[in-house]
Formats: sequence, C-alpha cells, structure tokens
Amino acid sequence: MAEQISAQEAREFFQDQSQQIGFLPEDITDEQPLEFWACGPICGVFAYGLWPGVWTAHYGVKPEGWGRLKEPALDVLSAFWDSREVHLITGWTPEANRPAIAFARRLGFFEYGRMPTPDGDVILQGWKKCQ
Repeated sequence: MAEQISAQEAREFFQDQSQQIGFLPEDITDEQPLEFWACGPICGVFAYGLWPGVWTAHYGVKPEGWGRLKEPALDVLSAFWDSREVHLITGWTPEANRPAIAFARRLGFFEYGRMPTPDGDVILQGWKKCQ
C-alpha cells in the first residue's frame, strides 16, 4: 500500500545514477513544494501544476525493483489521486527515453502533447484514475 513519506525518506529512491534525472538526492528537501508517495521500490514525486487539480509526477526507483514496478506504481498514483481533488496527473518524458514512455503507457498514461526542443521532442503524458 502506498503512503506519503518525507523528503528525507524519498532520497533513497534517487541514489542510483540512473534515477538522477531532474532530482539529485542531496537536493530533495522538505522546503520544496513537493509531495512524496512510496510503495515498495518506487517513489512518486508530485508537484502542483499550473492549473487547479493538475499535478506533475516523476518517479524514483530502487534498482532491485526494476521489472516489477507496474503494481506499486499504480498504487502510488491511486493513493495520491485519492488523497485530494485531482483532475489530471501529467508527466514529461523525452521521446528518446523509450523505456520510460513504454512504462508510462503500461500504467495508463496517454499522450497529451509534444514540446519540440533542440535535443528532441518531449512528450507530455496524462493519467486519470479509472472510476
């Protein structure tokens, strides 16, 4: 079962070099306007979006969980969704990061849009809990 955790507890999910895209463990503090929710080997980081009810998510994963993440990731998304009024959870993923795109699709994320950048497109994905 997913539960909300502190920034200090969340740091362990970002220790592996592969998880340090956007979040370095030493930069994760309680002063940031972020929420951390964990289940087993995965931690979801949620930031309030620029629109009411819209949140942006990012995951940090312990290597021992690789290959067994779908259910704990869905637990994290669902627990966060149920904890407040949420209309949409978004995620931004470089198109070149095919494993992350595929994982998001397995969780039920859908492509919402694209942002062209000099390094290639970034895909905006959205997720809504099935009622």
